[in-house]
Amino acid sequence: MRRDLRWAVLALLFPFALARAGTAADYAYAFPLDTKASAEAYRVVLDPVVYASVNPSAELHDLVVVNVLGQPVPFGPLPPTPPKRYHFEQMTRLIPVPGHVATQEGVRVERNANGGIVISQPAAGNASERAQQWLLDAGRELTLDHLELQAATLQQDFQLHLAVDASNDLRQWRTLADDVSVTRVHNGDDNVEQLSMDLAGAEPARYYRLRLVDGEVDWSGEHVPAVALVGGYSDAAAERSSQLQWLPITASSTGNDYDYTLPAALPVEAVKVLLPTTNAAARVQLMLPQGQGASNWVAVSTLDLVRTTGSGGEATARFAPRPVQHLRLHSDTPLAQAPVVSVGWLPPQYVFMAEGSGPYRLLAGSHAARRGDYPVDMALERMRASNGTDWLPPVAALGPRVDAAGPTALDAPKVPYDWTRPLLWVVLIAGALLVTGMALSLLRNAGRNGNPG
Repeated sequence: MRRDLRWAVLALLFPFALARAGTAADYAYAFPLDTKASAEAYRVVLDPVVYASVNPSAELHDLVVVNVLGQPVPFGPLPPTPPKRYHFEQMTRLIPVPGHVATQEGVRVERNANGGIVISQPAAGNASERAQQWLLDAGRELTLDHLELQAATLQQDFQLHLAVDASNDLRQWRTLADDVSVTRVHNGDDNVEQLSMDLAGAEPARYYRLRLVDGEVDWSGEHVPAVALVGGYSDAAAERSSQLQWLPITASSTGNDYDYTLPAALPVEAVKVLLPTTNAAARVQLMLPQGQGASNWVAVSTLDLVRTTGSGGEATARFAPRPVQHLRLHSDTPLAQAPVVSVGWLPPQYVFMAEGSGPYRLLAGSHAARRGDYPVDMALERMRASNGTDWLPPVAALGPRVDAAGPTALDAPKVPYDWTRPLLWVVLIAGALLVTGMALSLLRNAGRNGNPG
């Protein structure tokens, strides 16, 4: 069954492959791939040596994987994995918005420095009017599955229809449910309670609002009920930050400028700076090149560094991933030694199908050859159907780099000298001289014929 699935996926991929992948003679370098573990597909994690081997203008499209026959196999970027979802459950109380909806002029709903909800109203507000809106602060952005009123905090019977809205700024609201029924009726032994509001599928938000659509209840003062927030959250930024790999780099100094060079133009998204000595302090500017080369520098971050006996003196600058091979630290004050610098980057992962027989090789670096597009995301979905939704191909470790065609494969081919242009000029000049000679001959003959002898 697994073999049939593998060949079905390969048959699906075949029409999408382009023929411009080239052969080993079109690529500068080769990396052997360790595929000792048997699998239908493998992952390749690109390292700085691979980045130093490719054509920068190719944007990693001059990478292919070939089998033992030198034939390209389906190969492409590993589709991104959605961030993990963590369960969230919190108990909180409703925050009444003062007054009737129609008389809420002057009521201000704002956030404090920590994001908490602050409600203010005019001193002349009518405190006797029952609230018809209530707010909730989840404390963080989350996807809410359901809200549940806590029975132990309810003191009245009610039959209500509520609308539920969500927001991330307390200004722009979107409706999650426009009519949710909640009920609490206690009549002797005949009790009815429906206190849960299902909101599955809602978009993530931090703030939530309940609006009274129909019914009547006093949820204010000591009658404000507690509510359970149940859902989940993901923190893609923190998860990505935890996956960064840190590469230390060394400096060459010129005055108050410290220049650092990476082994290749890596997709850097963080720079960590540390003062090398204790009892030191400095304010440094992190500068990156603008445009091509490393001549025009632009400041992207300012870092305050303080290192004492009890503190590390480390600071980190973060920015959107961008290719970086050169960076500079500028200090207005002299430093005893160059700061210690590490760059944070997330090595891209690629996946290839085990088409044909191994050993497999990664070919890298070409002036003209480019990889075709393969629907590897569709292939992974097919394989995960039998291996599990969280399945990932095993890693095929990169071996040492060796020459394939050699560095000349990265160079543009020499264009043969075009002899047609000088030959054309020779023909034109010869023709002009011939015409001139003929004209002079005609003039001499005309002179003789016109002179009586």
